[in-house]
Amino acid sequence: MNRKNTILWVVLMLMMLFNFWLAEVSQTAVNWTLLVILIVTVIKFLGIAFQYMELKDAHRRWKIIFIVFILSFAVVAGLV
Repeated sequence: MNRKNTILWVVLMLMMLFNFWLAEVSQTAVNWTLLVILIVTVIKFLGIAFQYMELKDAHRRWKIIFIVFILSFAVVAGLV
């Protein structure tokens, strides 16, 4: 693994632990907790897609389509 992959992997693990901690600690304030967890999850998903799936080298159209899809999925998941 190169340095960027290792750094991203560590950041992803920290974000996962943050999501777990946030879900366990904040049992009363569910409204903002769900929003924060969804935002962190979208950031994690985009990091994986751009670094490991090499979306950063794709055509701009594919990047836009992918980002719009992920954001719309997060909005729908947040509404349900």
